[in-house]
Amino acid sequence: MYQFYTMNKKIIIFMIIILGFIFISLDKMFLDQKKQIFSEKKYFVTKNHNPCTALYISIFYFTSISLGALFFLGIQNISKSGWSVILHPIMEEISSFIPYGGFMILIILLLNSMDIVHIFHWMNSDLYNPISLKYDKIIASKKFFLNIPFFLVRSILYVLICSFFYLKIKRISCTLYISHSLNDYKKLYFRSLIFVISFSFISIFMTWDWIMSLNPHWFSTLLGWYVLSSFMITGISTITIISIYLNKKGFFPLFRKSHLHDLSKYLFSGSLLWTYFWYSQFFLYWYGNIPEEITYFIKREEIYNSIHFWMLIPNFLVPFFCLISSKNKSNKKIVFFVSLILLIGHYIDIYNLIAPDINEGVKFCIFEIIGSLLIIGGFFVYILFSNFSKRKINSSEGNPFFQESKNYKYPYM
Repeated sequence: MYQFYTMNKKIIIFMIIILGFIFISLDKMFLDQKKQIFSEKKYFVTKNHNPCTALYISIFYFTSISLGALFFLGIQNISKSGWSVILHPIMEEISSFIPYGGFMILIILLLNSMDIVHIFHWMNSDLYNPISLKYDKIIASKKFFLNIPFFLVRSILYVLICSFFYLKIKRISCTLYISHSLNDYKKLYFRSLIFVISFSFISIFMTWDWIMSLNPHWFSTLLGWYVLSSFMITGISTITIISIYLNKKGFFPLFRKSHLHDLSKYLFSGSLLWTYFWYSQFFLYWYGNIPEEITYFIKREEIYNSIHFWMLIPNFLVPFFCLISSKNKSNKKIVFFVSLILLIGHYIDIYNLIAPDINEGVKFCIFEIIGSLLIIGGFFVYILFSNFSKRKINSSEGNPFFQESKNYKYPYM
């Protein structure tokens, strides 16, 4: 059992969180004092500054990691994959941030609906008033879907459904560890099946609400699947990093190169899937060349200097060339490095999806990005390793495929 409850580790985590608040405070002080000096610089905000943007992005990012891990776990359960059984406790604990992250997102949405923070601009009632100077015909035509009560109800349902399935799957899994019952395994299979089907649809609406509605003038039929593939990659990357770390510390001896090899294959194929969606979305808009659609890319090109293309380096080129070799797929250092790069790359991707539609003309807020990542990331790590301290990492022995996973050996290694 991994021991996290030591005073030194707790102090380190709390210091990281406090440091995050300091960075955010420094960013505000820096901008207030140096606004004139940096008004023409490249990477600092000079107008329409919204400090909640980076915080919202970080919450969404770490929640997406947990959702991706749970979705990947559900796929492993319904496909009855034997190789991954020893990794199930890792996946379940990474998913433990879902209720916390979902609750924090709901708080931000509620504050926005109360006009305390300003992230979702369509919540401004003047946009729906025909006699107002701010009246927006396009947004007004979407009032049936984009209205505050319905939006909040949908968001609450997303969080409740995902949290419900996380708790159910984890509870049945823990029961299975003790009972070794085939009936419990069938319940786990059934719950996972319902979750995978449900989340495949929920994730699309979640993406529409929490990302695409930030710019109601633009829409994409591929965005839901594009973001879902990002969920998967960040989730698997985190599973890989945690597994390598715990194995190195001696708490996860069952994790072998064969398991690492299969995780690497998912990272490799997931990166290709993400790139396919990236290319498909960009190509369709480029070929159509419709002004109200390509503004999405033009805006980001002007603000972030074609970051849409630079994202291909960490999210496609690095995993492609580093993991194309079968030998590299079982190399812990290489896979750890690629997983870390993918986590960084997909944070940039999520930032690129969200930030330009919240703050017009806003460029990177370096201190706020670091600060929000330290705050939410510190909380994420604390929840994760606190749960590891309460549970045996090798607690999947009740699964019928446990022995297969324990003795798993990739045949072509």
